[in-house]
Amino acid sequence: MKTVTAVLSAAVLAVLATAVVAQTPGNPGAPTAASPARHEIVVSYFHGDFRCATCKKIEAYSREAVEKTFAKELATGRLAFKAVNIDRAENEHFIHDYSLVTRSLVVTEETDGKVVRWTNLDKIWELVRGDQQAFTDYVAAGVRAYLGPAS
Repeated sequence: MKTVTAVLSAAVLAVLATAVVAQTPGNPGAPTAASPARHEIVVSYFHGDFRCATCKKIEAYSREAVEKTFAKELATGRLAFKAVNIDRAENEHFIHDYSLVTRSLVVTEETDGKVVRWTNLDKIWELVRGDQQAFTDYVAAGVRAYLGPAS
């Protein structure tokens, strides 16, 4: 009987200790009264099933511009780059959400997964046929407008 009581006592103490540690301030897993909102900037290249050479080039230039210019922000999760196929049924809503008329590069600011503002970088089609640096500068400026000048 003493062994059963000792085992039960040890189990209760272990549960209590775990609860105390989880509630300790500074513990990343500790619940808080008001968790901060998750804030993220997303650069999305919207394409379809058919991808011409220019469409592929736009995606490559866009991805390179974001990865080279904003490596730190990508690493911390403050910024993300996504390629999204709008010909898939689950992505068709983006056509209406962002008034897309062709393959596009859109920068969004999201808070807790909800878009609070967005910009279609529509000059990518003009710039892709010229100097890649001008394309990169344009994309970087569009993203920086969302990240802030310190980026």
